[in-house]
Amino acid sequence: MGHLTAPTAAYDEDYYAWTQRQAKLLRALGGPRAGLPKELDVDHLAEEIEDLGKSELRSVTSLIRQVLVHLMKAASETKAQARAHWLAEAATFQADVPGYYTASMRQLIDLDAIWTKARNLADVQLREHGSSLVAGIPDSCPFSLDEMTADTFDVEAMIARLSTPGSSA
Repeated sequence: MGHLTAPTAAYDEDYYAWTQRQAKLLRALGGPRAGLPKELDVDHLAEEIEDLGKSELRSVTSLIRQVLVHLMKAASETKAQARAHWLAEAATFQADVPGYYTASMRQLIDLDAIWTKARNLADVQLREHGSSLVAGIPDSCPFSLDEMTADTFDVEAMIARLSTPGSSA
């Protein structure tokens, strides 16, 4: 079973990279696949494995977007009860990020693009409740990917940075 060590380690350490590599290896089999059953649909298996990894990446970007939306809503809300709710939501979403995030996703996550979507969503959601984004919310993401994917996350410190013009990661 020693031959399984490297792939298993890769699977456990960076699931996204593992899925992309396995899909590539399956596609590299090409042509007739000696020793494999004719019914084995290698091309579609490769696509499905690749899509599993992409689903993990979408989960990470979605969670990060939700964290950012709720941070902006908390920074913009003046009512203590609503603000506390948005802070709790941001912390809850962020707590799930490290479980999905892997190092190979780093170059694929565009925080500024996620920030723009989050900013628009926060604005729409706040307007639904008769509020709006607080002035000074930056146009680009003031947080680093390391901060967004960390095991520890200080929502109050993040809010303070949103409330301080010119602050950035």
